[in-house]
Amino acid sequence: DLIDVLKAGAEAEGVVLELGCEITPPTDGSAGDGRDLLIGADGIRSRVRGVVNGRAPARFTGQVAWRAVIADRDAAPVVEVHMGPGRHLVSYPLPGGRRNIVAVEERAEWAEEGWNISDDPTHVRHAFTSFSARAKGWLDAVETVHLWGLFRHPVVERWWRGSQVLLGDAAHPTLPFLAQGASLALEDAWVLAESLRDRPIEQGLAAYQARRNPRARHVVAGAERNARNYHLSSPPVRFAAHTILRGVSRFAPASLVRRFDWLYRHDVTKG
Repeated sequence: DLIDVLKAGAEAEGVVLELGCEITPPTDGSAGDGRDLLIGADGIRSRVRGVVNGRAPARFTGQVAWRAVIADRDAAPVVEVHMGPGRHLVSYPLPGGRRNIVAVEERAEWAEEGWNISDDPTHVRHAFTSFSARAKGWLDAVETVHLWGLFRHPVVERWWRGSQVLLGDAAHPTLPFLAQGASLALEDAWVLAESLRDRPIEQGLAAYQARRNPRARHVVAGAERNARNYHLSSPPVRFAAHTILRGVSRFAPASLVRRFDWLYRHDVTKG
């Protein structure tokens, strides 16, 4: 749905989309073919990142995520997070009477990193048998599910070289525990355009990195903290943490929201 909105907006501005093309970034940092700029928004397996910044190994976190969409015609517009020892489940409604499910489990068994790796739905149902009837009801309705191994990638040290620049996951892949991957990419795009508006390319790219690097690192670190906080395995620690959350939610709910003002109230259009 989001890609459709962006596609329509880009085409309305005269952007020409050429799909199915394989790009080999010039190793000298140029844009190639006389172009002014090569923007590597090519994700966690970015080819442009290898030229701009070299390659850094990713590390398996010991966590996997199942992703599925089910029918849910009467869902309220509410995001739910169900937590348990070593696992959690996030769900929210989508347009068209659908519900999105992301179920995360800690485990030793390695899983490949990728969005389109199919798995047997019985695996995710088995992993969450101890969860509430509501969560298990959603999983019982899953017909197709994809399994995604979660890896930690370092935020790149250098975001640009010559006329090549990185954007989104190519520069700062993040774990999904703050749901900010797409948001960071959109913020990057805005700042990159603003930075290049009245500057020479190299000066603009340096300004882009200087502005975006601290923000990206803050979000990536926050997502890694949530990876730990969602999966508290020690019963005393889990009981204490959840008791505090319930108390704050009941008596000072606004304080829970304000904890994330740095994230959700950030307006990239205001500098």
